[in-house]
Amino acid sequence: MDYSSDFIRKMKDNKAPFFLYHATRGCHFDNYPSDEWAGKSRARTVYSDCMVHLDYVLGQLVKALDDTGQLENTLLVLTSDNGPECEIPPQARTPFRGCKGSTWEGGVRVPTFAYWKGMITPRRSEGLFDQADLVNTAIALAGKPGAQVAEFVSKTTYIDGIDQTGLLLADNGESARRSRPYTLNQYFAMMRVDEFKYIWTAEILNGFFQKGDLGGFSGAIAVDTGGGVVVNLYTNPQEDVSIGIRHIPMAVPVMGAAGEYMKELIKYPPQFKIGFLSNTPPIYDLIPKTREAIEKFGLGRRPAPGQ
Repeated sequence: MDYSSDFIRKMKDNKAPFFLYHATRGCHFDNYPSDEWAGKSRARTVYSDCMVHLDYVLGQLVKALDDTGQLENTLLVLTSDNGPECEIPPQARTPFRGCKGSTWEGGVRVPTFAYWKGMITPRRSEGLFDQADLVNTAIALAGKPGAQVAEFVSKTTYIDGIDQTGLLLADNGESARRSRPYTLNQYFAMMRVDEFKYIWTAEILNGFFQKGDLGGFSGAIAVDTGGGVVVNLYTNPQEDVSIGIRHIPMAVPVMGAAGEYMKELIKYPPQFKIGFLSNTPPIYDLIPKTREAIEKFGLGRRPAPGQ
């Protein structure tokens, strides 16, 4: 916290925009509150104690911005990188299916708060917002909107984000995003368009174990479905009823969006820094290798007359 507070104060007279990413160690597993914060929450668990500490840290960072006259010129975003981790108690809770490590909504949907004094009207939005959108949005606010974001990355880097300035700043602003891909380990697993989520790879949380605390890292992964698994997240946020066969027309935009993203994965293969052991490579790896083998060995090529 001291580093971030000092950084904010140092940037007081700087004319260039700054970006500060403050990641807390608390509210993760395992949680170890310091002696100063142990037992300070009403629940008196290590998780809730860390939440109280986090609230204090956020307050101190906002105070540093206010003390230095930068609060009215700063966008603050408080969010999480995933849903609750459910394998090590005590853990947080979610009204959705699944937990951290899965692509069910409980694993990926998180509360997010955006604050900009005098610029963002207090309200609530259910618009789609991917954390990758923070890159485009922040760069746009810093004076480089639209395609100018490409100036800050190499030509081999694919930009997943969308500029969401309108959602944040406009009165009753709407999200600029209609679709969102879901990835699970090395798999391109699901695609959402509006309220419809098309599923072809997913985790079965109790696939291996029926006892203990079940979470997103201990379940079996089903890499194929019958082809018609679609859920309506507005009417069924628990994702326990498929409506794919009853809403066949929705397959057109959802599968279209999935196909477009698959092409991007083939053109810009993901680079994994860490991963899990697996027996099945993802299709976006197989397609280029299969195409290469076909071209190399002439597979599927019809012989010329007389051969």
